[in-house]
Amino acid sequence: MKPHTRKLYQIVRAKLHLGEQDGMRFIHGLQEEIQDSTNEFVSKDFVHQTVAEAKSELIKWMFIFWVGQGAVTYMIVSLMKN
Repeated sequence: MKPHTRKLYQIVRAKLHLGEQDGMRFIHGLQEEIQDSTNEFVSKDFVHQTVAEAKSELIKWMFIFWVGQGAVTYMIVSLMKN
């Protein structure tokens, strides 16, 4: 048992008046819950990758928009010439 776990175990047993087995189950349940919640945190690399993907998608759609606007402008100008 790690030192911080042992200290937490002693505090829990004293405050909650738990038996030895109940105290250990409580501490292990707490540790599992903490580990599960910390695994759900988003890492910095994940955020960086997501932003990079969003940037590339945005640039792609900007070019598609520009090509479409250019085609529409060309068509309007060519119709006005006639």
